[in-house]
Amino acid sequence: MIYDTIENAGRYLGISEHLDRALHYMMDTDLTTLEDGRHEIDGDNVFVNVMQAATQAGKKEYEFHDRYYDVQIDLEGAEDILFSSSFDEITKPYQEDADIGMGTAQCEALCHLGKGRFAVCEPKEPHLPGCAPEGREAKIRKAVIKVRG
Repeated sequence: MIYDTIENAGRYLGISEHLDRALHYMMDTDLTTLEDGRHEIDGDNVFVNVMQAATQAGKKEYEFHDRYYDVQIDLEGAEDILFSSSFDEITKPYQEDADIGMGTAQCEALCHLGKGRFAVCEPKEPHLPGCAPEGREAKIRKAVIKVRG
């Protein structure tokens, strides 16, 4: 997990070539101007999905990915994202074609996203995006940069 402000993203360069591309893109691009949908940065190695979403109170199932990092960025509104180091139970086994699995876990870290902040979820790391801050559900617009691990 990495949690920081976009202005500090350069601190994390050097972790991987693909993550470097994503961080440079995030720092150099006004993501708010992108239309909803998928935008390729480096083919299937690095791409961004821009979407409308709604935060939810009481979310319980954490997700994990095997092939990709998630770089979560809120463009409008704010969400909380929860992190854990392990799953209590896998409720939906990993699906190779969608690069996702689900399970229950105990929250070990809560990060509040919003304007100017980002969080990097590592492959296999349990994370729960889209949580409503203080239980107040709201619509948000976000970007998720998918980075091949």
